[in-house]
Amino acid sequence: MYTIQENVRIVISLFKQYNVRHIVINPGGTNISVAQAIQDDPFFKCYSVPDERSAMYFAIGLHLQTGEVIATSCTSAQATRNYIPGLTEAFYKHTPIIALTTAKLERFQYQDYMQAPDQCSLPKDCVKKSFDLPPVTDENTRLQVCHNAKEAILEATHRNPGPIQLNLRIVDSFQGKFEDVQLPSIRLLNRYMAWDEWPSSNLGDQKILVVVGEHRPFTDRQQAALDSFCENHNAVVYVNHLSNCSGKYSLQANMLVSCGGFAKVKPDILITIGGQTGDYPIYGALCNMGAGEHWRVAEDGAYVDTYDHLTKIFECPDYFFFEKMAQNSTCSHSYYEEWKALNDTINFDVELPMSNLYVAQQMHKRVPHNSIMNFAILNSLRCWSYFPLDPSIQGYGNVAAFGIDGCNSMLIGESMNTDELCFIVTGDLAFFYDMNALGIRHIKNNVRVLLINNGGGAEFKIMTRNWAEKVSVDNFISANGHNGSAKGWAENCGFTYIGVNTKEEVNNAIEGFTSVSDKPILMEVFTKEEDEVLAMVTFVRTNAITTAGGKLRQIVGNVVGNKGIEILKKVIKR
Repeated sequence: MYTIQENVRIVISLFKQYNVRHIVINPGGTNISVAQAIQDDPFFKCYSVPDERSAMYFAIGLHLQTGEVIATSCTSAQATRNYIPGLTEAFYKHTPIIALTTAKLERFQYQDYMQAPDQCSLPKDCVKKSFDLPPVTDENTRLQVCHNAKEAILEATHRNPGPIQLNLRIVDSFQGKFEDVQLPSIRLLNRYMAWDEWPSSNLGDQKILVVVGEHRPFTDRQQAALDSFCENHNAVVYVNHLSNCSGKYSLQANMLVSCGGFAKVKPDILITIGGQTGDYPIYGALCNMGAGEHWRVAEDGAYVDTYDHLTKIFECPDYFFFEKMAQNSTCSHSYYEEWKALNDTINFDVELPMSNLYVAQQMHKRVPHNSIMNFAILNSLRCWSYFPLDPSIQGYGNVAAFGIDGCNSMLIGESMNTDELCFIVTGDLAFFYDMNALGIRHIKNNVRVLLINNGGGAEFKIMTRNWAEKVSVDNFISANGHNGSAKGWAENCGFTYIGVNTKEEVNNAIEGFTSVSDKPILMEVFTKEEDEVLAMVTFVRTNAITTAGGKLRQIVGNVVGNKGIEILKKVIKR
């Protein structure tokens, strides 16, 4: 029998999986559901200590003799406060104790409600961190509880051990309700430090997808380590313009994923390095990748479960991971070949209306090698992500916090210590938000601003295209009509200004815009919001990977070679 409160059952299940078996129980009302769950379970060794002040020191003593993580359980209100002296000792003694406190719902705090103080307001030198677990009401709160509970248990022994507070929100009316159910099965998460014993590097022929998020240009050691890992495993490296990574097994495949191709090439193991990808197609694909594992490699070792599939964290530099996991073996490279064969079928020469996407289509091959490119979110980053750039080109965007602030300013900062051309692709809302950056007196002649002016936020028209007829979008959602042209401001700030209104003018202007000049250049391309939406829909639908037969017909017009055709046939049969 267990309480019907799922957050409690999740914690008990994880305690068992992580081998947290010693629990010091303080009697009380709010924590009845916890005590009931463990008292008859032979896995746990329970200790009853009525005084919470004594219980915490008792727990420290248990750890000193067993070397294990010790849990404690108390009721709400003053009980948690009585833990503070012992938790302070545990904090400075680096003793891994999980203080499993129980509390009323947050809505009762500060409302003169009985036994409802703010239980997570413990002193900073009392616990390493506090985690709050709400009642499970839907899939989102279930994921939140699983995440917080796993992170709390791992944090007790992470780096410098110490006490952790795990606070369970209890619904009073459920206290006496129990049911005959099993504890939930929850996928375990393990963290590996550099000195730990790691899983075997012999991964057989499992399909491994390495996704590189936002990253500074790879050092020789980083690239060599990644290439060596891929050479010895059945792996492919998914990169976009912000990854700043290129290698034998790297693919810029944003368009393939956008068109549904990921369903044909799902991995067994996903490995992520770097920061955010800023890449909505791969985000959606990985969230739905199925039963595969996700390994995160990062020096911070943080529990960052972007796709809700995280199973392993390797707390180390990425090059260290790839060097350690590389092995001298012969393996199939079928997974990379499948990705590449599908990616080679993408048709980039689709007829498009005048738009950001059209400009990217015409310009992506003409950006000079070794240039620096910046992409203002969201439409500009999306449009240019569809098209591959030369590996020598560095790419950046404000995707860490994901805001339109400072896009121009960051570009200008990047241009200060290089003589290569530095580009930004931006929309009118993002550009005018940071237009004062054009007045910075340090601006060099290598700055290039590509301003797509559609008179509003095209992104919001794209987002609302399926229901825009029912809701007014123009005035306050896409903010139409706020801005005119950047011509006067650009010229006043010493820029050469190029205004473009037609496809022909785009094609005529590209050469000058991408060449060396004696002034910085701003090229303003005027488009219509409806054409921005039409261009994106047309491009994706033309390349959509739907039925096997339809894809095979599309393949006929692409030169992939006999080997590529055979690989594609195998992929499409899945």
